[in-house]
Amino acid sequence: MKKRCRCKRIVSTIFVCAFACFAQLSALETGFVWALRANFNGTATLPSINANDMDKLGAQFMKGAVGYTMDGEAELGYLFDSTRFFKMKSNSFFGGISAFATVGVGNGFTGQVAGGTHGAKTASMYINVTYAPVITFGTGAKAFLFRDRLVLGLWFGTKMIADLSPQYVAYMDDSSIMKPEIGEIIVTHFMIKNMNPFSFSMKFNFEYQQPINYRVSALLGGYTRFNIWKPKYITMPDSLLTFIKSVRPDFSMETPLPSFYLNSLDFGVSLGLQFKA
Repeated sequence: MKKRCRCKRIVSTIFVCAFACFAQLSALETGFVWALRANFNGTATLPSINANDMDKLGAQFMKGAVGYTMDGEAELGYLFDSTRFFKMKSNSFFGGISAFATVGVGNGFTGQVAGGTHGAKTASMYINVTYAPVITFGTGAKAFLFRDRLVLGLWFGTKMIADLSPQYVAYMDDSSIMKPEIGEIIVTHFMIKNMNPFSFSMKFNFEYQQPINYRVSALLGGYTRFNIWKPKYITMPDSLLTFIKSVRPDFSMETPLPSFYLNSLDFGVSLGLQFKA
């Protein structure tokens, strides 16, 4: 019995010491920090267009679709701990704030469904477009809570489409009008010069930090990001342009659509590592 009690006492001592060391590992310190992440996104396209511009396309409705994207992200920030900069006696709940900047590279997706009734037929056109690369960059701030294990962040930035030949899948619910096809959309010189490739983005994220050692922590988190994009013009495959011209002969890809927004909502999970300088 004495040996068993002694063993329990030793195990309890080891557990308490290990917990104390882990608490020290997770303590926030003022200084630079950088991180690398992989983001796995679901994205829902949210198009918006008024009736006048929709009529230029010969459409009576337009709605979005859901797709999947991935991107990698690098982050550099500076940590301001709560005891030094906010004069708090304890950092058990609030550990501090970081200001940071990010840059990322990945792929993008837009999906649209448009259509209407023409003559005796009602048809819907489905088109999904993927872009690569898509470059993101921006700045934000994070709050570190519960001994720096829970991190809440708010980020503002932009996404830039840098693909001059995005891939597409297009099909109609009535295949007698147009056969399904896969191809590339060639971005013309006019589009390069006049089409807006930038979208404004706002992201909220949360992360759980698990210290590995004094300098390195593993990150597991989730986020949602809303993107506002006003391209001014619309790109499409030649087959769809030919179909639109059969209904609206004056339409071309140089026809401006000033009310057209191709917004999107991203949501997903991220995995990464954080390093203290």
